[in-house]
Amino acid sequence: MTRTAREDRTTARGVEYFDTSHRYKIDGKWATGVTTALKGIPKDSLVNWAAKTVAAHVLDNLAELPAQVERDGYGPTLRMLTGVPNHQRDTAAIRGTDVHDVAERYVGGEEVEFAAHLAPYVRGYARYVEDWSPESVWDETVVASREHGYAGRLDSIQRIPTLGLCLVDYKTSRGVYGEHALQCAAYRYAEVLVDPVSGEEVPMPHLDRALILHIKPDDYDLIPVTADDETFRKFLVAKQNYLDNVQSRRLDKLLGEPLNAAA
Repeated sequence: MTRTAREDRTTARGVEYFDTSHRYKIDGKWATGVTTALKGIPKDSLVNWAAKTVAAHVLDNLAELPAQVERDGYGPTLRMLTGVPNHQRDTAAIRGTDVHDVAERYVGGEEVEFAAHLAPYVRGYARYVEDWSPESVWDETVVASREHGYAGRLDSIQRIPTLGLCLVDYKTSRGVYGEHALQCAAYRYAEVLVDPVSGEEVPMPHLDRALILHIKPDDYDLIPVTADDETFRKFLVAKQNYLDNVQSRRLDKLLGEPLNAAA
């Protein structure tokens, strides 16, 4: 069953999700999160985006930056600039599950209050509902694989006429990328999911297909995803690369101290 962060020291068996840290345990042992495992995939485009974001911030605030350096000091200003990409990402983030929650109630005729910046995305999701008539079976559900030592939280499993029982992963970012297929495969091939109501583990149902619902302002794209055995194997390779090489900068430990010729 799932547990909250307040029960961080529990040793009980089962799948545990810690909401504060977004981490998971399986039978008392820490498990690799699905999105964490994807850090094993190089992301050159993110490096370029981060550099461009900092450069744009500097140019947009060129007149104020010298005074900020004078006031706050070089180090604090450098840390501020370094954090610009993360700040921009977190400030602009729109969670697909938030859009889904609001839109489902909105489409059902309920009067719902929500932040103005969500409105275009709610309308986009509403168009998806009108076009495809999906029925939600599981939403924001924790899944896990004991065999492979990972866990994650999928967005939705929906029954869609003509398409069957589908894994639906929400994306509200500007683009959809190939690594998202690995994420879907990891969810699809997990052995169990945790019933969000009872907290009990149940076998992962057979899914007819995996889809990415790219929710956009006033529109959407429903994108089929190849989340088959081969894609799942690629996810496992990425996970192992993360554990072997990325986690805790393990490659750095392969370097020794400089040699001293006089020794």
